[in-house]
Amino acid sequence: MKNKIRILFLSANPWTTSRILVDEEEREIFERLQEGRYRDNFELHKHAAIRPNDLQRFLMMYEPHIVHFSGHGSRRHKIILGGTPGRGQEVDRQGLVEMFALYEKHVRLVFLNACFTRTQARSLSEVIDYAVGTGKAIADKGGVAFAGAFYRALGFGWSVKEAFQSAKAELALTKMAGMEGLELFVRTSINQNPRFPKHDTDLASWPAERSRVVSHLCSSGCDILQLKGPGM
Repeated sequence: MKNKIRILFLSANPWTTSRILVDEEEREIFERLQEGRYRDNFELHKHAAIRPNDLQRFLMMYEPHIVHFSGHGSRRHKIILGGTPGRGQEVDRQGLVEMFALYEKHVRLVFLNACFTRTQARSLSEVIDYAVGTGKAIADKGGVAFAGAFYRALGFGWSVKEAFQSAKAELALTKMAGMEGLELFVRTSINQNPRFPKHDTDLASWPAERSRVVSHLCSSGCDILQLKGPGM
């Protein structure tokens, strides 16, 4: 439905990569969204074993506001999707940016819940309002917990920035390790239009950003909110 916030959950866990909890992450996101008072304003679409040529098909099909990727990133800072059966394939960073630029009218957030995705997320924030990634390896259970806390906050009507801070606080409260370095990149122009989704016609009841979050400016012209460990 056009008046709902559409989340496209994509995962890839080729046999050439280590086993991770992609199914648990999808379930956690769904269940945490159901806790929110605005749960009926969301719809979640999921696809596993994603290959590069699947991406545009699903972006055209669902016109999502949020694209969430659960999987792996390589030490060359590229996400890994499926390639030939059972094997992984790295995705060109600039190619991914150019592709998402074609869908910036509806895609507002790209959440890369995978290791070594900071460079990719930062580049995506040049064409998409919000992007999440990390420059380090992340703990599997921590990634699941952070995603659940983030989407629960969205389900209660919080802004993207507030939801990121809420998930950060929850992991600090439970002393969940292995998530240091996770960052939210915000396109500078979002300050002129802080609502989510972008157009009121997409979801008229979505609340505006209610608080200002202190952040610092990165060299490419985007704001960065960084998740740090306890005491950092």
